[in-house]
Amino acid sequence: MILARGPGALGKWAGPVRALWAVMKRHTHDRLARYRQIARETPLLRADEERELIEQFRAGSNVALQHLLDAHLRLVLSVAKRYACQGTSMEDLISEGNLGLLEAARRFSSDRGTRFGTYAAWWVRSHVRRFAFANRRIVGTPSTRNARRVISGLRKTQRLIAQREGRCAARTEVAEALGVPEEDVALVEAALGCRDSVVGPLDDGTIRELPDKAPTPEQLTAALELRDYQRAQVKTALEALSEREREIVRRRYLCEDTETLAILGESLGLSRERVRQIEKRAQMKLRSALLSCVA
Repeated sequence: MILARGPGALGKWAGPVRALWAVMKRHTHDRLARYRQIARETPLLRADEERELIEQFRAGSNVALQHLLDAHLRLVLSVAKRYACQGTSMEDLISEGNLGLLEAARRFSSDRGTRFGTYAAWWVRSHVRRFAFANRRIVGTPSTRNARRVISGLRKTQRLIAQREGRCAARTEVAEALGVPEEDVALVEAALGCRDSVVGPLDDGTIRELPDKAPTPEQLTAALELRDYQRAQVKTALEALSEREREIVRRRYLCEDTETLAILGESLGLSRERVRQIEKRAQMKLRSALLSCVA
């Protein structure tokens, strides 16, 4: 089943909905047990079964959609479990994972040459990760002796196990290698952001863990700040150009469908060579302006 997102952003209905939500939360444990049961009991699909269910879903069959979701629920549970350590409820993460599956079902094409589960893993991880980062609780860095040992050796130990076993390290393996309880490893993972792995079914029906190479929130923030800074510098540099120079640069490099010198020349009533000369002059101005920004 696809769970409700919660009572947020409901205006005057927020109070009654929160009361109903509180009643629903008391049954969370039973629902999670039910999800796990469905994941255990629902067999993995063959490629032809996946295609048939997706076609039926796009034709309007909710039964086909539910079958598709149930068959990939173990994928959702695996990804959700990785991010539950950030303080977000497992139930909400499963809900977001199911929404990722739904998005994948809408977009999937068998022409991609890949199985639905492999394709859906990206959407499940994207939905779950985005929700977890948006709703995570602030977790302090552990200060116990064991925790400090985990902090200093976590990444190295994970890499060594991955190289030796050919797969991502399990939390129990990391704990055993470092000589600490598994709970301490989980605590440190939570403090560090719980960047683990994404899990997806292969063509033979087995499950493989793949490293999660997604950026951390800090890395993403830094990248966005750099992008905004670069855009501001380019905008400033463009202001040093004449109106015609800006138009040529924009149509040659900044538009989605860039234009050739010949097309630009015909449009502007100039020869191809004249457009090339103006373009070169504009490039020199831009280079000078950008260098002055970083000098």
